[in-house]
Amino acid sequence: MRFRALAVPSTLAAALVAACATARPPAPPPAPAATPVPAPLSAEPTVASGNLRTGVVSVRVTGQDWNWRAPWEKQAPWTRTVTGLVVEGQRILVASTAFGNPLLVEAQKLGGDARTVARVDLVDHEGPLALVAVDDPAFWDGLEPLKLEARASSEGVVQVLRWQRTGLLDAYPATGRQVRSGRHGLSQTSLLTIDVASSAEGLGESEVVVKDGKVAGLVTGRSGDTYQAIAAPVLSHFLAGAAKGDWRSFARAGIGWQDLTNPVLRESLGLAPGETGIRLTRVLPYGSAGGVLKPGDVVLELGGAKLDPTGYYQHPLYGRMLFALLFSDGRRPGDSMPAKVLRDGQRLELELPLRAMRPEQDRVPPYVYGRGPDYVVKGGLVFQELTRPYLASWGDWSRRAPPRLLVAIDRDQDAAGREAPRIILLSSVLPDTVNLGYQELRDLIVARVNGRSVPNLQALREAFAAVKGGFHVVEFLSGQPAQRIVIDATEADAASERLRRAYGVEQLDSETPRQALPSEGGGQSR
Repeated sequence: MRFRALAVPSTLAAALVAACATARPPAPPPAPAATPVPAPLSAEPTVASGNLRTGVVSVRVTGQDWNWRAPWEKQAPWTRTVTGLVVEGQRILVASTAFGNPLLVEAQKLGGDARTVARVDLVDHEGPLALVAVDDPAFWDGLEPLKLEARASSEGVVQVLRWQRTGLLDAYPATGRQVRSGRHGLSQTSLLTIDVASSAEGLGESEVVVKDGKVAGLVTGRSGDTYQAIAAPVLSHFLAGAAKGDWRSFARAGIGWQDLTNPVLRESLGLAPGETGIRLTRVLPYGSAGGVLKPGDVVLELGGAKLDPTGYYQHPLYGRMLFALLFSDGRRPGDSMPAKVLRDGQRLELELPLRAMRPEQDRVPPYVYGRGPDYVVKGGLVFQELTRPYLASWGDWSRRAPPRLLVAIDRDQDAAGREAPRIILLSSVLPDTVNLGYQELRDLIVARVNGRSVPNLQALREAFAAVKGGFHVVEFLSGQPAQRIVIDATEADAASERLRRAYGVEQLDSETPRQALPSEGGGQSR
């Protein structure tokens, strides 16, 4: 960039020089008061005090998940030990994803090796939070609940508690960084979250964050040197609903949106000078906004809070927060929340009936618990619905999964009905003479089967049952390695028993009853 030199008259220049020579330099500002610098936190944990020992336990969970690459099989069992918080009513509160497919739950107290059989009383994967009960009265001897903070802590020194195998309750030093809106585990729901900085390694399994003897939160994960925890007010909210026996999960908006930082865009939408909000790009029919808000609406206020152009509002206790927190912070499904919107040039005042969203109501379900994958095998072609557990088979799936799947997740193809349409995949091919030439195909998105669209696996089953001309024709979305495949319908049916024997597949369709393989003998099912 070039700058033009400015000409200064000589008389003015002389006056400036004189002024500079005679003017007294300004007095320096007073030195600020010395601020004490906190000593750096040690990475080494200390031993927690006795009263904390009686309020923290260990919970050992043994579970078994499904093999999403071979959906008719299960993976090897696993065992995880997580930290639990003793709460009123002789229950243990845990924040962990370990309670999705549990086979056995055991509790250990006071650092001892003895395990007591426990059971899951209540679980909400949108936390993820679980209440664990132990029926043996002797287990509760010597245990006392810890008090929860009424308000989330945004700063200060805290401790992160976890039992070690040595029988010591370690107290890892940490520093509170911020209070924010965040998601935990596999959930899509935004909850009040605290971030704490610690150099400790290996945390993230429901460790208890304590400040001044009170519980500030339960740790659920880590990003760099910062651990995120579900804040104490959320834990209290969950426990209150559980105590009443009417816990209905957390409410969720179910919307897509764009910010309105561009002043020209705000003006084109009819916003007045100084008026701010966000513009909705989609509204899911089963979220809290469904049936009330519409794509194109400009949301000005939610719950009496004004939204800025980036979707943030001023929380009365914690400052600037993302609007998604308004649906869960102190509110629950069944409540209503006022909203002010700008729609087609008119300003409207509406009421949103708050609703929780089930995982199957997402286009790509974030988790699948309590059952195996839904699948169909036809002529060795393996079809599944795209889910986050399927994506997890790539590990860091956001980087390693095929780009066509990532693009499909982001597409705006929301349903008008109560259930979201699924993304149907040809996930793999079991090589056989009936599918010769197609053995290498995998992870292709299906568009049509036998001329019919397939928004879910049930529609795919019906399409295969409506074969015409003796051949099954599977068409894929454009831009993929294959456009269509064709297999003989009669040969596909004849290959069923051959495929079951060759690949050990007891069920070629997840909806059919289990059948014994010939090698099992006696016609017994396992």
